[in-house]
Amino acid sequence: MLFATLFGPLGTLSLPALAFVLMALLLGCCELGFRLGRWHTRRGTARGEASNIGTVTTGMLGLLAFTLGIAISIAQGRFDARRTLVLSEANAIGTAWLRAGLTEGPEGPEIRRLLADWTRARIEYTSIAPEGPAVAAVNARTSALQGAIWQHMEGLARRQPNPVTTSLAMALNEVFDMAMAQRFAYESRVPAEILWMLLAGSVLAISALGYQLGIGGHRFPLLSTLLIGMWLGGMLLIVDLSRPREGQIRADPAPLVWTLEGFGAPAR
Repeated sequence: MLFATLFGPLGTLSLPALAFVLMALLLGCCELGFRLGRWHTRRGTARGEASNIGTVTTGMLGLLAFTLGIAISIAQGRFDARRTLVLSEANAIGTAWLRAGLTEGPEGPEIRRLLADWTRARIEYTSIAPEGPAVAAVNARTSALQGAIWQHMEGLARRQPNPVTTSLAMALNEVFDMAMAQRFAYESRVPAEILWMLLAGSVLAISALGYQLGIGGHRFPLLSTLLIGMWLGGMLLIVDLSRPREGQIRADPAPLVWTLEGFGAPAR
């Protein structure tokens, strides 16, 4: 998986396992910071530091929140692109199918049949869960269908060079462009540098929070856990949106399914 390659071993974990690891990590950082704060207090080296530490911790949490907002915005943008392109691709396929019916000769029905197969391949591409050989096989089948469709289009254009044929060629070209755009959208993830910055910033900020609590002498375990849990939720949302095939939030292939149903063709 590309996400796993960029984000390291954490990218291979399931969402519940990743949540457990990150929760344990952040709670451990908070506890470590608390113990360090208590140690400095017992040594008498933290006198008068409470207000200054609070200012620094607030600044760190604010900067971290800003980074979290940027990461969520990028991840949401990637998801919106995938979802929007499904609808655009379905509309482009439907337009090409209708224009193919306006042509004369055997090419039109054959292009329609191939467009139905193309739609099935695009549904599979959008719905398929794991990355790997299955996705590569769908991409290979899509390329083969593109070649077959365009071969019929070339024969039709040579035999009937008219505005109807030209409009069909333009519609088919848009279908192929949409498939490429969708593939790019599925390969485009949240930059790994932002994810690592977010993780490193979380470790530092939560450690600073624990240190501040240690200076004050009170753990506030419930409030600390709730804060970390809320923060963890934002991080997991980013990770989930960065996994277009494995995540819980995925683009719905319904427009492609509806288009295939409009052809009167079976899904399989």
